[in-house]
Amino acid sequence: MRDVLSDLETEEEPPARFNRRRLIRWAAILTVGTLVMLFFWQDPLYP
Repeated sequence: MRDVLSDLETEEEPPARFNRRRLIRWAAILTVGTLVMLFFWQDPLYP
């Protein structure tokens, strides 16, 4: 027996360009990168 849905309706959509997991990943990368940059660029502490 043939399915009710046609082939056009069952095609998968391409993945979303900006999803939550990608946003969290980029936020973590930018945060860690900023912290590393601040760590290496801080002024030395003179006694």
